[in-house]
Amino acid sequence: MELVIYLILTWFIGTYFFFQKKRLLFIENLMLFMFFLFINKCVLTMISMNLSLIMYSKEPHLFLCFWLQRNIIFPLILLIFVNGVFTKSKGVKLIGGLFTTIVILLSEALAIHFSIINYHMWSFFISFVVAACYLLLALGVSAIYRRLLVKEGMVNT
Repeated sequence: MELVIYLILTWFIGTYFFFQKKRLLFIENLMLFMFFLFINKCVLTMISMNLSLIMYSKEPHLFLCFWLQRNIIFPLILLIFVNGVFTKSKGVKLIGGLFTTIVILLSEALAIHFSIINYHMWSFFISFVVAACYLLLALGVSAIYRRLLVKEGMVNT
């Protein structure tokens, strides 16, 4: 049941991203997705394996749910956020960031409910701080990458 829920959730998030009006180019979205995937994998590997602050399930179907969340859902949520607020005002970015953080924390709560991950010396507040850092990093990297493309003449402002 958990795997079906995560497959449907991944499908909905992927479909939303596909039909979302994108302010970034395809190459920007692709590079940002790969960057977010790399950062998320590194952070979660460090938190789960090296520091043992979060334990993930070893059952195959639950591990697939963890894999979907780590490799597809989180990077797509960050891309939806960046594309939604890239050229907007600070107020819209703040509201979008708050909503995105809530979605990330709700998906983490769902993973805890299904025993996909278990906290050990970890809390929702720390998860909130990590999600906020992800959002700031997402906005910063997308702005820097856009400036690089403008400087190279690949994109008009």
